Amino acid sequence: MKLRKVVSLFAAAALCVSLAACGNNASTNSSAPSSAPAASDNAGGGEQSGGDVTLPKNIEVQLPASAGGGTDVAGRALTSYINQSGDTNMTIVNNTDGGGVVAYETARTAKADGSTILFFHSTLCIKSATGLYDKSINDFKVCAAGLPEDPGGYVLVVPADSGITDLDGFIAKAKDAGGSMMIGVETGGSSHIMAGIMADKLGIELNYVEAGPDTEKLTALVGGSINCALVNGNQAKQYIEANKVNALACFSSSDEGGRFSLLPDVPSFKEQGYDCVYGTYFYVLANPDMDDATAKAIGDLFTAAANDPETREVLNGTGMTMNFVPYEEAAGIAASQQEMLTQVCADLGLAG
Repeated sequence: MKLRKVVSLFAAAALCVSLAACGNNASTNSSAPSSAPAASDNAGGGEQSGGDVTLPKNIEVQLPASAGGGTDVAGRALTSYINQSGDTNMTIVNNTDGGGVVAYETARTAKADGSTILFFHSTLCIKSATGLYDKSINDFKVCAAGLPEDPGGYVLVVPADSGITDLDGFIAKAKDAGGSMMIGVETGGSSHIMAGIMADKLGIELNYVEAGPDTEKLTALVGGSINCALVNGNQAKQYIEANKVNALACFSSSDEGGRFSLLPDVPSFKEQGYDCVYGTYFYVLANPDMDDATAKAIGDLFTAAANDPETREVLNGTGMTMNFVPYEEAAGIAASQQEMLTQVCADLGLAG
């Protein structure tokens, strides 16, 4: 399957799903256990339960990202609402050991009672597709799947003193460089996949350089260690406003296109004639032996948090407002994204 066809399928799947949808440890408290309605349908396997579900009083949330980043802010915003509005106390554990794999396995092999879960995003699927993780999202219980509400996301940035001020200038300079232009990526992460998609769509060759997460990419970019990078718009915003970097284009999250809400002046690749589309989905995952009633109860907590106006305001401030799909659809969406990203990585030559 050619890359163009695969990316189009991935974008189409994201659009269909969207239509269907509509650090540091914190201290725990001593509140009573939480109860929630049981699931009425079985979407992802596991044993069904009847009656109310009693969740653990304290739930550890493994989050494989550094404190202060977009993923961390999103996770803390959601769990903060859950902790304030109910009887369950969720504690974020920022665990980046092994590139996030330790966090994945901690949640996957934990007790199936919901006392330890994972909050992360599509990068887990990518690490599986590239062979950096020997399991896949299909090896977890999918408690919830959140789709991006913002039409735009990752932004292509270059140093402000590079002399590049628009996408055409970037393409011309990249072609002149003959494949030596260095783009900072987090190997096996979303930025790596998007960089490959971008290079294919723009008809250029790039030199992929490991540069870590977005904050480190921006530091390397300003310091002159790399020539360009794709970073989350909320991370790039302050650098753009400080005139440290120039933003040239943003990825759209669906085939319909769209700009990043926090950076309305930055045109999308799509509107500039390049089919660069990628959407990051967020997932709440757990031990695969967890029963559906418990999984749905956990998913319902995150859904309620994402729908809370104050929480949405915080998420919107980071460009990470999300809509969680019904529990019965979550496992299918996760499996579909895993399949699509596995094929994309194979076509980019990134498969492990």
